[in-house]
Amino acid sequence: MKRICLLISVFLLAAGCSKKPEPQKPVSSVASQQGIAAASTAAALPIEEPSEEVLRELEFKTYEAIERAGGIPVTVSATGKSLTLRPKLYSVRKESCTPTPQRPAGWYECTLTIKLSLAADGRNPTEQGERIGVKLDSTGKWVLQ
Repeated sequence: MKRICLLISVFLLAAGCSKKPEPQKPVSSVASQQGIAAASTAAALPIEEPSEEVLRELEFKTYEAIERAGGIPVTVSATGKSLTLRPKLYSVRKESCTPTPQRPAGWYECTLTIKLSLAADGRNPTEQGERIGVKLDSTGKWVLQ
């Protein structure tokens, strides 16, 4: 019985190895297909990333919305004291924008340096980094993601 099993497995192994491999596509046709796909994707991409003015406008609108909402309620965990922050934005500077990976064309992640104050009277403004996502909407206008 063991010999029969051994003979069958050797036969199957030999039969599997004797099959002709399927012909492979020529490298040039694969490269040309990828080139066509890359060209069509490149044509769909927006020519330019969002400008600093566009990013500044979006940031100021965001901080205006925070102010209209009455600020940001915060509770200090060490003391349990609650307060409301009313951040005041002074400036926005674009550092870089990169296309957002695995997203449709026209989606960017932008790094900004913003100058703002968390004090109610606007004293002691500080610079800090911020990262925002922006995209082109269906009308071609830049909006937050």
